[in-house]
Amino acid sequence: MASHTSSFASSVVTLSTASYYMGPRSELNILDDSRPNSHPTSPSTPTVLFSLESNTNESLRNIVKSFQQDDVFSVDFLTDTVVVQWMSGRPSTSKGSHISWEALDLTTADGPWKPARVITVDSQHQLPSGPYFLAPGNTLAQAWRLYPDTSDSFTTTFVPKLNGSLGFDPVTVMTNDGLWRQVAVPSRLYATPTAAKPLAGKRISLKDLFKVKGTQTTQNNRAWVHLYGPDTETAVYVQRLTELGAVIVGKTKMNAFASSESPTDQWVDFHAPFNPRADEYQNPSGSTTGGATALATYDWLDYSIGTDTTGSIRWPAASNGVYGLRTSWNTTSLEGIYPSCRSMDTIGLLARDIDGLYSLTEHSMGFSPTSIERLPKQILYCTDFLPHENPAQNSLVEEFVRGLEAHLGIERTNINILERWSQCPPPEAEGKNLKTYTDTTASNLFYYDGYNEYADFREEYEKKFGKPVFLGPYMQWKWDRGSKVTLEDKTRAEHELAVYQRWFRENVLKAEDGGGSDAVLILPCSSPDPSYRDLPSPQPKVSAAHNLNYISSMQGLPQIVVPVGQIPFESRISKRTEHLPIAASMASASGSDMLLISLAKAALERARKPTHVETGRLTFKL
Repeated sequence: MASHTSSFASSVVTLSTASYYMGPRSELNILDDSRPNSHPTSPSTPTVLFSLESNTNESLRNIVKSFQQDDVFSVDFLTDTVVVQWMSGRPSTSKGSHISWEALDLTTADGPWKPARVITVDSQHQLPSGPYFLAPGNTLAQAWRLYPDTSDSFTTTFVPKLNGSLGFDPVTVMTNDGLWRQVAVPSRLYATPTAAKPLAGKRISLKDLFKVKGTQTTQNNRAWVHLYGPDTETAVYVQRLTELGAVIVGKTKMNAFASSESPTDQWVDFHAPFNPRADEYQNPSGSTTGGATALATYDWLDYSIGTDTTGSIRWPAASNGVYGLRTSWNTTSLEGIYPSCRSMDTIGLLARDIDGLYSLTEHSMGFSPTSIERLPKQILYCTDFLPHENPAQNSLVEEFVRGLEAHLGIERTNINILERWSQCPPPEAEGKNLKTYTDTTASNLFYYDGYNEYADFREEYEKKFGKPVFLGPYMQWKWDRGSKVTLEDKTRAEHELAVYQRWFRENVLKAEDGGGSDAVLILPCSSPDPSYRDLPSPQPKVSAAHNLNYISSMQGLPQIVVPVGQIPFESRISKRTEHLPIAASMASASGSDMLLISLAKAALERARKPTHVETGRLTFKL
């Protein structure tokens, strides 16, 4: 029945439908065994555990129904051995034999399922019903299914250490054909969300700049891997996720050092993941590239976690057709996360449904749900960048905005931030317009930090290997530019940023008590044109501070990206009609993240648009 593929590999079992990792284990206290002299013919016998309060048909059928909805369970676990755990006191030893297994209507390849061996155990461990492996020594091991990473989204995948210590062990087994790394996920039946663990059982990936004890961070740079070993600590935010019950399944690929590299020709050290949308050859964007491609590809993954500095969550969300949130700056610890630009770095969250995004944000970021009484008084439509030039794209975004207007009972107000500045400039600007005053503000901060944060890395690498760190073309350009930005330039930029932020709070968006915002700001964040991954990337250039990416970054605002539709195009790759995801986006005052997600959901519902997306080629069903 089972064949075995030493360390991790010795805990892998291949069944007819999939391969599995034998995860956390519990020693059973057996009360009764209908075949006490039976011994496993292999180190792992697939089985199912029924955790019962009673043996009524209804309770049994409910458990069977949960089995059938679980992606880890398969008929391979319906063997001639079953384990029964009685949750209410010590049963008589004959209880297990009173269950009518045929009445459950479970079928295997050999016909109706009727186990020959029934093992009854006590409720010492209170194990949940589900698929398991029965191992020697009366041990029951969890079944973790191995899924192939066919979109090449992950850098490394791992499982919790089995010895009870903190940290993780890498998944070292490839698919049987040797092509793909694999991701191990536990049965969803093992975890039930509670008030203390609201994310119990949620499968989450991390961008490859979060430290995770026992795993190797790559920063998407081979020199980094050659110099440094596995991390010895876990990022504070990741610790919080695990405390909330989340299952961290691996780390996903990103642009080198969370930069603005464009896939794929600027990705020199590691290959860029594949965007599953449309013809599967569209640019996946970055820098939280693998997090977005994985979530858009795999329905077995619940959330992806990344960071956003100047669009690193927002653009992957838009390009891969998933929901994305750049969270408010400085609202949670970034300890244990490798930096890009500290004055703009923040956590970024990705989900396939807006309710899930709300739950993840509320629990992992520690925000309280916003009171209904604190709705925005204005919808600010940013004419610096809107409307969209493409009619089809603009029509989809307009439907979303009109839904927001209907929900709030107010009409949008056009705002041009450049004009607003000219009407009431801060005295520190000394008559300069916004573009002139902030001309080098963002770039000096971005490039100074991007270069100087890794001074020790460059020095240590050259000392050890006798040569400089090699970089891809974009990172070479970025570090060269950063080397020319002085500390004086950075200090001046910090002062300019503080002035701009104060002016913005006074004249554009103001936070209100209780996680409120006096307005929401409609911004663009998607492209209506195909962007093929095989085409050369444009030469890098410095972005002006006043652009659609930097508004939220410089102001520390939360910004949400919401898929609102898809538009057709004729693909030169697939030679057929494909569909590109289109997103709407809006920002609100710092700290109003929960309000922002609630408003996005309300706008979608008013516009009669879906609040979840599909995996694969289409963002929404046609």
